[in-house]
Amino acid sequence: MDGAVLDPAAAYGYLDDDDDDVLMAQEDEEDHQSVSEEAVDEKEEYPYLNPPSYGYPDDGERPPFVLIEPYAYFADRDNATTASCVMRDLGGTLKVTFCIAHPPLVSYMCVHATAFDHTEFAVEPHIIATETDGALVLLRLVIGTDPSDIMVHSEREYFMYDASVPSLQHLPHPDYQHQFNDHSVAIVRKCKKGSQVTSKEEHDCSNCDYVLAAQSRGFGYTKSSALIMYHSDTETWSNVPVLVNSYPKHRTCKTLTIGGDKGTVAWVDLWRKIMLCDVLDNHPTLHTLELPPPIMLTNYLGSGNPQSVRDIAVIGGFIKYVELQYRRLEHRQGFLGDMSSTFYTWKVAVWSINTVSYTSDDWHMDYLLNSTEMPQLSLPKLRVDEGTAQPTLSTLNIGLPKLSLQDDGIVYLLAKIDYRDNTHIAWVLAVDMRNQTVQKVAEFNATRTAGLQKGYCASRISKYLKGAKQNTRCCF
Repeated sequence: MDGAVLDPAAAYGYLDDDDDDVLMAQEDEEDHQSVSEEAVDEKEEYPYLNPPSYGYPDDGERPPFVLIEPYAYFADRDNATTASCVMRDLGGTLKVTFCIAHPPLVSYMCVHATAFDHTEFAVEPHIIATETDGALVLLRLVIGTDPSDIMVHSEREYFMYDASVPSLQHLPHPDYQHQFNDHSVAIVRKCKKGSQVTSKEEHDCSNCDYVLAAQSRGFGYTKSSALIMYHSDTETWSNVPVLVNSYPKHRTCKTLTIGGDKGTVAWVDLWRKIMLCDVLDNHPTLHTLELPPPIMLTNYLGSGNPQSVRDIAVIGGFIKYVELQYRRLEHRQGFLGDMSSTFYTWKVAVWSINTVSYTSDDWHMDYLLNSTEMPQLSLPKLRVDEGTAQPTLSTLNIGLPKLSLQDDGIVYLLAKIDYRDNTHIAWVLAVDMRNQTVQKVAEFNATRTAGLQKGYCASRISKYLKGAKQNTRCCF
């Protein structure tokens, strides 16, 4: 039964060809179940209605960064992070609460709308962007009865959460000429001192105005494109033209704010390159930076969901990049073709480059780990179903690498016994790249994962969340 062998196309989201237009459509529509779809069996549980029990009630601890699920749960919870606001023109109020846990546990967000049932949202509320090192989080809600409603621009509503207050604001709706690519949104502060700084020790920008900067669709798809900008000081949207004649097609899958006087933003195509843009400049210009070469060439490079095997982050004045590559080491066909008869080896490489560098020659490999050289005993005994063989580092399906934002050499990996299974427990492994061991393991509910492609992202929002119950501010 070859179906038991890890299938790269299904596990990591690869397609049969490198069709970027198809990939963009898939990302826009999202790969998750409609929250408005009624269950055939009324007793069937929906994962978006059942948040984890950990992280609530709030213990007040705030780690310097978190792994967080990008899609919210529908749940009415309150703690020190809770903020609410009136849903303008829609009725009722929206309440947002964060439930925080130390990595490798995955934190999460709960949303409650007083005038809407969960069935009136087309998909789960989604974290579109977080400030690279700040208190702001941009949320998107989609009103509708079918997941395809996410494609309807008029049904998208955007809310800005500020962890430092905390507060929540319903942003003015961008009109048709200000449609933008949700995957490309960057949050950039406009420093009141006249310069954009990245060090919070130099200046606290928490009270400074901000802009949202996003691509109108995707750079490289037409001869000219535009930045769509939201300005918090005037609460207005604008278009800024950007010429992209000299650049090939670019599919942004992650956005970083680097900062500087001109508000440099990095739009990252994790298969190809980084496109840098000075969004606060009067005439935004583009620069490109190629990613490091792959650990080894494979047939699947350049297609599918790169976040299943790659990640990038800004850490301490450097851009850090991680790549995971795997291969089937051996397959001994079992009687039922079970996953335990299949063995894998994988490698993880971490690279870094200074944020002011624009040449790919400056990339430096910080770590290279080979799973075959890791002590098997560094993986603790995992809780599995009765009758299931205890997993090992060579039998687990591995993906979704995320860099620790502490510059401590830790990479977090999603692990499953069977990548196809989203009904049983998965795990998040904290892998110490310096010592080549598994440092910690946490269980993770796999019900909202898709193969090894989705599950969590890393954010510093926890640094700015309130740790004690205070009055929250409601913005109109």
